[in-house]
Amino acid sequence: MDFTNDIQAFLLIFSRVVSVLWLLPVFSSRAVSVPFKAGVSLLIAYLLFDSIGVDRSFSNDPYLLSLFVMKEVLIGLAIGFSVRILFIAVNIAGEIISIQAGFSFARFMDPLSMTQTTVIEHLKSLLAMMLFLAMDAHHILVKAIVVSFRDVPIGSVTIQQSFFQYFISATGRIFMTGFKIGAPIIVTLMFVEVALGMLSRMIPQINIFIEGVPLKILVTVTMFSLSLGVIVPVIVNMFKGMDGEILRLFRLMV
Repeated sequence: MDFTNDIQAFLLIFSRVVSVLWLLPVFSSRAVSVPFKAGVSLLIAYLLFDSIGVDRSFSNDPYLLSLFVMKEVLIGLAIGFSVRILFIAVNIAGEIISIQAGFSFARFMDPLSMTQTTVIEHLKSLLAMMLFLAMDAHHILVKAIVVSFRDVPIGSVTIQQSFFQYFISATGRIFMTGFKIGAPIIVTLMFVEVALGMLSRMIPQINIFIEGVPLKILVTVTMFSLSLGVIVPVIVNMFKGMDGEILRLFRLMV
């Protein structure tokens, strides 16, 4: 047994696995320690090592090995980013609602992302995370990592123009998906804004800015609770189509 070749092959597998996990919403958090992230990645790579065939022709060429490692990192980042986009769409919906409702004036530190966030954005992020785990979407992601070694063997990835076009179009769909998730609240707040504008024209003595903020907050909280039956199916369907999007991504890399 050539331990040098085995270590190099394990390094390539580990590079792809750790790149995927590093962009996931839970693992990308600063609250999760780096040793824990590395340990989970090492465990998954170890479990996959015996079932994955690796071309050992690079073993005597350190430059070729470095190129293969960069390719594996690119594949892992592409898979992780395709999943991260779904959560970004949920955050976009929460951010738009917060700006409309006035919650953007009151931000707090999110312990998971270690960034300033609003209440609605944080609630929607937690809702998306709970649905992601409840429907076992994390199992789909682990399965996608295994399938990626079959559909995109180590060292065989080729970057085409359609690969970049896919991410450009996927990034553009973030705002459309975010608006679809927050549509019930966004549309309702738009009508509230129109009603307040008409009221300010009819009764100029009323300070609409001061009187309207509590009203918009009340409408936002009420509509958020009433629209969960609409928002949840949209997020669930978004996660259900995750495996199809990842397979489509694989076809663009071979």
